[in-house]
Amino acid sequence: MRTLAVIAKEFLHIRRDIRILYFALIWPIMLLLIFGFTVSYDVKNLPVTFFDLNKKSESRALYNTFHQTGAFDISLRSDFSFAKSLSLLDKGKAKAVVIIPADFSKKLARFEPASYQFLVDGSDNNTARILIGYAIGITQDFYQEQLKHNINQYGASAPNVKPPLDYRIRFLYNPTLKSKNFIVPGLIAVIMMNICTLLTSLAISVEWERGTMEQLLYTPLRARNFIFGKLIPYFVISLVQVTTVLIISFLVFKVPFRGSIFLFYLAAILFSLGALGLGLFISLATKSQQVASQFSFLTSFMPTFLLSGFIFPIASMPIILRSLSYLVPATYFLRIMRGLFLKGSNLTVLWPDFLIMFVFAAFFVFISTRRFKKRVA
Repeated sequence: MRTLAVIAKEFLHIRRDIRILYFALIWPIMLLLIFGFTVSYDVKNLPVTFFDLNKKSESRALYNTFHQTGAFDISLRSDFSFAKSLSLLDKGKAKAVVIIPADFSKKLARFEPASYQFLVDGSDNNTARILIGYAIGITQDFYQEQLKHNINQYGASAPNVKPPLDYRIRFLYNPTLKSKNFIVPGLIAVIMMNICTLLTSLAISVEWERGTMEQLLYTPLRARNFIFGKLIPYFVISLVQVTTVLIISFLVFKVPFRGSIFLFYLAAILFSLGALGLGLFISLATKSQQVASQFSFLTSFMPTFLLSGFIFPIASMPIILRSLSYLVPATYFLRIMRGLFLKGSNLTVLWPDFLIMFVFAAFFVFISTRRFKKRVA
């Protein structure tokens, strides 16, 4: 009954303070939409200038191969000079410049190695790597087409003509290679960790600022009554929150889901309990909402965003940061989300991550209860 009384009090407070519901239910939707549409590794409409000094069918075929990828916004020019090429890159009017030499067709006709120049703006190293990857793939496709053409035209007796290597690449789990399929499941971890921690980090500090905590301390409430009474309302809100985010990921972003919905909610329950427990611990350690919100941001959003593998691969981090990443609970939740959404992983694969999240949740709920006992004393 004591716990139910605290739960009723907390729900009454939430109903009266509409800002909590806005922050708990509307803000996650806005974050998912903003991040989902803006954070992308896909390359589209990158400006590339194509200088064709050859002006033959072979150079036109290479131009068409670049154009057909759909990743580039190509402008074809003939007023080539090296200084002009550098000027286009310097002014940002082109991310890359393709230069086809005048003897391109002649070398191909004589079965000699033909080459073209590909100048890339390396100030954005990630885009530059993607551009180079596209260029390598385009060159390989063009080279194979030329080999097939030579074999069909001259037969096996043509000099230096060899049958093209037949290779086939198959991408598992994310065959379309859409970055939103990789990013959106990670956003669920970022949003839940940030919002859940912040909600409960303000739940107790607001009692201190309003002067109602002293009254609660004189009641016959036990630590577990108070902690679970504060925890359960926000836990219910977190389930509504994660359901809303899940529906949006399906309807708006069309992200595939190949795993078990039961495992999804089990992971969400463990993760939200851990995040809510962390927020309660922060709230018990501070008496100011401003300080609590700052600590919540530093302990939830920053580690989740930077160290969980959401943006940067953990394997490429320095050894110190890599070690810290294993202390971030979102690392394991994010691994479960991507496993369920993209791979259809089951519990036999994901159980270590579930176990670590259970330990995390149990630890912070327990330590929050112990912290409140000290205050009562």
